[in-house]
Amino acid sequence: MHKIKLIIRGGFDGQTPVTQAPTFRLVEGWSEAELEAPAGLFPAGLWGQVPAGDPYLVHACMLTTLPIDQQTIFEVQTGAPAQIRTQFTPSVDNTRLTLVRPSDTLKVATPPQNLVKLELLVESIGGTNELGSRLYEWANVAARPGEVRIARLSQPATLAAWRGVLHLIYDSAAGANLTLPPRQTVPVDAVLTLTRRSGGLPTLIPAAGDSLAGGLGGLTIQRSAIVMNNGDQWTWSGQ
Repeated sequence: MHKIKLIIRGGFDGQTPVTQAPTFRLVEGWSEAELEAPAGLFPAGLWGQVPAGDPYLVHACMLTTLPIDQQTIFEVQTGAPAQIRTQFTPSVDNTRLTLVRPSDTLKVATPPQNLVKLELLVESIGGTNELGSRLYEWANVAARPGEVRIARLSQPATLAAWRGVLHLIYDSAAGANLTLPPRQTVPVDAVLTLTRRSGGLPTLIPAAGDSLAGGLGGLTIQRSAIVMNNGDQWTWSGQ
């Protein structure tokens, strides 16, 4: 997360480009810079204050000495000639997140007033430990041990590899073979339960080259069973 604060006296005019980087200093956790007026158009890269080349999400908050009105805008422009991708009034209670591309331009305009502070919370989408990679990691965590899923089957099937805990319920008047995935694709801390719900008997069948503990070619479930990969074969308990 990058915290950037731009300060200007007289207000942002919404039309003057700021091409030269201002001087930033760290103040109470913010990268803060005071701009010389006039100023109103900024490069999306914010003079190197955000990761170069990465799109990012920005939250904008405006602090003004006069009440914020509809003349106060935060705008993201793209292309040449400039086209407006989004425009809104960044009030103090703003909860809006806006996607900004590296090639975009930021436009800020306020009515003339003594002092204006623009606070930008920037979260890069690309890069290690930034939003994109954290979302990827979060998605992976959702499929790791600790997740509990429930599935209902009523016909023959080949099971996909799973992580965490998978509860299978077989609910059919007819029996069926349920083929386990290759054992090496299932972590040793993954757990499968299989419960017979109706009259049909489900039978667990190991994939080619795998085996069930006890040398069974198939495990027919009368009631319920727990099945795990012990690193050597499929181990199970139940009946």
